Amino acid sequence: MSTTKKSLDLAFAALLSKDSEQVLTALTRIEKEGDARAIRPMLYALANTQEDLVQQRITGLLNEVKVKNAANELLTALDEPELAGVRRTVLATFWNAGLDVRDHLDRFVTIALDGDTEECFECLTVIENQEIWPEKAARSAAAKVKKALPDEVNSYKASLLNDLLAVLEYRLGDDEGSVGPK
Repeated sequence: MSTTKKSLDLAFAALLSKDSEQVLTALTRIEKEGDARAIRPMLYALANTQEDLVQQRITGLLNEVKVKNAANELLTALDEPELAGVRRTVLATFWNAGLDVRDHLDRFVTIALDGDTEECFECLTVIENQEIWPEKAARSAAAKVKKALPDEVNSYKASLLNDLLAVLEYRLGDDEGSVGPK
């Protein structure tokens, strides 16, 4: 086992500590030596701490993550029930870190439709900030949002979904029946 791998494994274990100083030291090591494997342990640490400084440090590291396979680790984290409490942070990481998720539009639309208002907002932000969406996926996503809109009872979420539809239609260049600026 390499020294770096052993060092990171120790750092991942330290993230579970109740001692915030130990967690912050581990985060410093992860910042220097970490790779995509560090993402989920950091998310678990975030989900299990009430310490503001630890939460800010983890969120800051996630928002700047640029390691290979980061998007895949974050997408996997979206499915983990133990991380439901930090799901909004996971979603925000995609756009804050500028990660390429162009092959996952349906995933974000599904979360926007099924999730709470804050998750919907974060998905809208991811979709707005992703530079490229494949046309077929964007058309399918727009149809899915249009179909779900009449059933949305929360007026704020309905407004967000209208914005999401407008973003998708703008990207597609659809003039007919579109919502929002052209």
